[in-house]
Amino acid sequence: MTDLYHYPLDVFSRIVRIFLKEKQIDFNLIEESPWQRKKTFRDVHMFVDIPTLELSNRTILEGTFSIINYFEKNSRASSLWGVSENEISEAHRISSLFNIYFFAEVTNNIVFEKLIRKYVDRSSPDSSSIRRGNSNIKKYFDYIDWLIDCRNWLAGETFTLADISAAAHISCIDYLGTIEWNNYPKTKNWYARIKSRPSFREILQDRIPNMPPVSHYSNLDF
Repeated sequence: MTDLYHYPLDVFSRIVRIFLKEKQIDFNLIEESPWQRKKTFRDVHMFVDIPTLELSNRTILEGTFSIINYFEKNSRASSLWGVSENEISEAHRISSLFNIYFFAEVTNNIVFEKLIRKYVDRSSPDSSSIRRGNSNIKKYFDYIDWLIDCRNWLAGETFTLADISAAAHISCIDYLGTIEWNNYPKTKNWYARIKSRPSFREILQDRIPNMPPVSHYSNLDF
């Protein structure tokens, strides 16, 4: 059985989980806390961060895009980078936008401060970082609104890793209840379409002990 080492509210683990489900690849989830690795994991994966995938033949795939590239090359399922050259280029560009800039300006500010910090250094959240993350949401959601005005999905006419990447980030901050959805009706509609996909069902069932999600989190219609 293929084992995926992950943490439920780690955005890059979520990207891989959605991607593998879209590819219809079976895997077993093994939870690893980023701040407290189990010894068996450390012994085998000494320098590796989550997500890490261990195949049934003991091949180790370390990191989000190592996993994605492996299955893009070795799976018969349709590519999740898109169809046309323009769509592929856009899928890469938009994925990078969310995985680099949105992560730095929004996801990390909110998820780290509201959840991870108390485990890492047992300190209170930095409210200024949370405010900064919340204020940065608008420019990205305005951009999604603009893209959806022009296209069926973020990168073009087909569902791609651009949608997976953006939705994975949004799902993490939505879990923590920081999004004013009524301000972004087009982004809300796009995200509702993704929440309805079979590949997203398990994500919506994730729960963090002593920190339940907002009431609409797993509601497909908000």
